Amino acid sequence: MSSLTTNVFKERFLDAFKEDETLNTVCQEIALEIQSGHVKLYDIVETLGPLITDTDIEVREKGICAISTILSHLPNDYLNENELSFIVSFYCNRLKGHYSIIPKVLTGILATVQMTHLSKDSPERLLRTFFDNVYCQNQLTPVRYTIYLIFITLLEKRIEDLKAMGPDFIYVVISSIDGEKDPKNLMLLFSILPRFMKEFKLGHLAEDMFEVISCYFPVDYNPSGTEGITRDDLAEKLASCLCAVPEFAEYCMPIILDKLNSSVKVAKLDSLNLLCKGVYTFGVNGLKEHLTELCSWLRKEIMSGEDLEVKNASLKALAAIIEVISSDTELCESSIDYIIKDVKPCLYDAQLNLFKPSVKLLECIATVNKETCVQGLQIIMPLCLGQYSTKTSMTDKIIYIETLNTFIKIAADHGFNIKNVPELAWTDIPQLYLNDLLTPNEELQSKILSGLTLQKKYLNEVHRSSLYNQIYSLIESNSNELRTLCHTSLLNFAMLYPCEIITLIKEKYQLNDGEETKVQIRKLEVLAAVAKTHRLGREVLPQIVSQTNSDNFEISCTALSCLHKLVATKHIDYDAQHYLYERCNIIEKLSALNISPTDQRLDLILNIFRLIVRNFTFEKQQRIANRYVPILSGQASEVDAVFTINLLIPLRKDIDLAINNNLFENLYNLAVNSVHSNVRLITCKFVAVILNKMNIISEYFEHMLLYFNDRIKDNLGSDSDIDVKKATASLKVWITKAIITKGFHDVEMFLDELTDILRHDQVGQYVGTEYKILTSRHEDTLVAENFCNIAIFYKQRVFEHLIRKKSEFENSSKQNYLTALVELLEEVPIELLLMHLSKLVSLLIESLSLDNEQLIFSALVTLNSLLETEHVIFADKIQCFIPRFLTLSTYRTMRVRIAALNCLTNYCNYPVTLINTYKDDVLGKLAITIDDRKRLVRKAAV
Repeated sequence: MSSLTTNVFKERFLDAFKEDETLNTVCQEIALEIQSGHVKLYDIVETLGPLITDTDIEVREKGICAISTILSHLPNDYLNENELSFIVSFYCNRLKGHYSIIPKVLTGILATVQMTHLSKDSPERLLRTFFDNVYCQNQLTPVRYTIYLIFITLLEKRIEDLKAMGPDFIYVVISSIDGEKDPKNLMLLFSILPRFMKEFKLGHLAEDMFEVISCYFPVDYNPSGTEGITRDDLAEKLASCLCAVPEFAEYCMPIILDKLNSSVKVAKLDSLNLLCKGVYTFGVNGLKEHLTELCSWLRKEIMSGEDLEVKNASLKALAAIIEVISSDTELCESSIDYIIKDVKPCLYDAQLNLFKPSVKLLECIATVNKETCVQGLQIIMPLCLGQYSTKTSMTDKIIYIETLNTFIKIAADHGFNIKNVPELAWTDIPQLYLNDLLTPNEELQSKILSGLTLQKKYLNEVHRSSLYNQIYSLIESNSNELRTLCHTSLLNFAMLYPCEIITLIKEKYQLNDGEETKVQIRKLEVLAAVAKTHRLGREVLPQIVSQTNSDNFEISCTALSCLHKLVATKHIDYDAQHYLYERCNIIEKLSALNISPTDQRLDLILNIFRLIVRNFTFEKQQRIANRYVPILSGQASEVDAVFTINLLIPLRKDIDLAINNNLFENLYNLAVNSVHSNVRLITCKFVAVILNKMNIISEYFEHMLLYFNDRIKDNLGSDSDIDVKKATASLKVWITKAIITKGFHDVEMFLDELTDILRHDQVGQYVGTEYKILTSRHEDTLVAENFCNIAIFYKQRVFEHLIRKKSEFENSSKQNYLTALVELLEEVPIELLLMHLSKLVSLLIESLSLDNEQLIFSALVTLNSLLETEHVIFADKIQCFIPRFLTLSTYRTMRVRIAALNCLTNYCNYPVTLINTYKDDVLGKLAITIDDRKRLVRKAAV
């Protein structure tokens, strides 16, 4: 490089040294010049030479910072081995310099070790020089973080080069991390140390390594809230370090045992968590020496401990221990015998305090594997069977049946029948259960039936036949829970023995018009339950469909309800929707039912249609459209129109609906002029679905929008009936929702138009109450399941638009605006509300002052949630809120009184010095509310 060029670069650097941002920009520019070949890295370092050796420490620091920054902006594969070797030598020399330049040197080293062509000896050169000249814990927290990143980068990219250093690298790591206290740095270290310890043979340094990390156990850390790190985060990561390698067993196990006896709960929990993790690494050899002491402590805690969380953690730890030692059969059996040696006496009386812990202990052992399960069963089954048979108390019988069911399930999960255990061959649990299944106690019957269902694979033909007969009797029960268990049981047996259940259906569950309505309904419910299997579905679905047209309303309604539940079930072994459509002709049959728009069965039919068509293929959906769209374009009854609409709502976006003007006209008339509110609502939703799915470049999209908007505008400005105007406003709301969820570019214009209607003297208040439809979480039509477009953050867009309109409303329209806003708040995430809290608070205060019961109640509900955040604004505005809450605590409606009292309760969590001023006022008002005529109000006041 010429002297002129050198001087130019030197001047650029000197100018850049004045501001960090400028220096970073210049370094980026120079990095690009190096990549383009206009200048060499050697030359840049040579140019910076006088600055790097300047007597002014600050100038030297800036010079090194420049080189490190340039390196960080170069691609990792740009520099060759010779250039990198030169850089490594440069940084090794700088590590020997003044302490103030070390941070910038380390930044450069971090960039260097990421380079692809780094020579094999470079990591060792850097690390040895670092260790000889820099003491990690003397550096500031961010600098230590950089050092750890260097270690991690080398571990990920140069692990073989590090292994060549032998124990020296391990010693470097131990010395560097010893004494680290920063939680962010510790999280970084704890994340990488397990891999480090597994990759490198620790040898004689194992104890030193363990001591360096064990000093943090158990973690004692109170987060400030700025780091984003919790105590549990640190504890979980640390546990993985402490049990990373088998060599740590001799150091880790004594610490675990010591902390298990601590009086501090978190120390116990951390120790149990560490034990759970460690046993799999330490193995039988690592546990054997401490096994008796561990089992003794765990048994004592499980049986007599008072803290449920510690008990559950102890059970988990015990299961882990047994799983590991089960590889040594003799040791495992003797350990289990030791654990359960005093359990038997506790099982003789279900009312003893130690009964449940004893069962939990045996359950924990039994869940590990088949062998431990057998060992546990040999203890508990004879005792429970004997006690059940001799007890007369129903409470005791229920407890013993529950216990038996627990172990029946565990055995079934392990894939064996309890009777196949030689020591338990004498048992006949199915027969015992069958003998008592018709005992006149619903709870006991439910437990027994559940137990028999668990044994489904192991019941013989005689047992099953007896069970089917008894279920037939139980089906008549008035208990919904018991009947549901009967249905579940029959379904389970239908999956294993379909021929038996088909025969049973033909013999006992055939529908007969001469039977009582209640009996036919019970049979229909059974048919629907077993229809969830393919073979049974083919047998019974035609029968269920035929009953939808029954003259008996209850039977028809039940049949429809059963079909709805079936098509809504996601996990069954065949395509029930396809079968109902193709084989049962369900759409035609349900469409032919003679029902009116007010019939209670209508919603069931519409939901069945949606659920069936939603799962069709594209081709089948197109056939549906081709067949049914002409009905809507012609002269159809309202019921036929509604049926058709619900067949079309779940169609895919690309389905051709053959849109035409007649369709627009008919849909508009239904949405606005129908006398039935459900027909109007369904039609509005369908219009919204069409617009949402329609391609914006389609010729019909703009035409449809223009048509409906013109009709809506004309109607709202006319002398039409108020109900017609309300229906028109609802249509506008749904069209706006379609545009918002679609993510259309003119969203703001549509929101403006809708918000303007809040000023309408006749329907403004109505639109205020309907505004929440735009963001309702209970939406079932404009949803992704119906292949609709759902734009992200559309709720935020609606809310922020309405907030911006605050200043545009006054006088009578202000209440309509507040109604819209407060109703909307219920659907907006709390995080979004907090972002706009300063604007919202004044509006909520104003809402509480108006004479509108619904508005006041909604405002109080929102405020109750916001007050739980204990945001400072509620402390600042306490003088506005508490007097209003007190006034509303005696409001005329109960729900407002309760909501106001709930808000006052939340203020109790604020600083005493803040709320003490209002103590007398609150107590005086509560004296009135405590005597309120409504119990729930009195409860809220207390």
